[in-house]
Amino acid sequence: MAPFTHCSPDRPGRFHDGSFGAYYAACNFETAVAEVTHHQARRLADSRDEPGWISDMRELVGRVRAELVDIRGSGFHTLLSLDDYASSHAFARHHRAAGLAGIVYPSVRNLGGECIAAFWPDIVAKPVQRRHFRYHWDGTRIDMIHELRLDGKGPIFRLKA
Repeated sequence: MAPFTHCSPDRPGRFHDGSFGAYYAACNFETAVAEVTHHQARRLADSRDEPGWISDMRELVGRVRAELVDIRGSGFHTLLSLDDYASSHAFARHHRAAGLAGIVYPSVRNLGGECIAAFWPDIVAKPVQRRHFRYHWDGTRIDMIHELRLDGKGPIFRLKA
């Protein structure tokens, strides 16, 4: 419910402008990490937090039960700009106002990955919490992820620049 109750024009996403929320998810773990680390790094840069192990994250695994607007084909490049969301906001507002469930789209942070943006909470099945992670902020980007395990032996993944 958080994406729908804690939306703000100060924190828009690709397919929500802050006047309404959207639940974002990726079809695989690597794509989720690429998307989340990008947006988390932007948030941390804005906050001017000191470098270090800073963000604890949870892997949530679930399903979306709806037919989504599919923009994975050609002709949608303006909706997939790296940082300009103006056209994707207009596209999302139009489709949400028409009562459609959400959008499936190619990830711009992980080539070959796919993501969804769900417009309504009732199409997202309750996710199951899986692994726990701690993200490392080097002052400019998320450069490492530590998988937290009860035995204390979770691996550390170094991310490519």
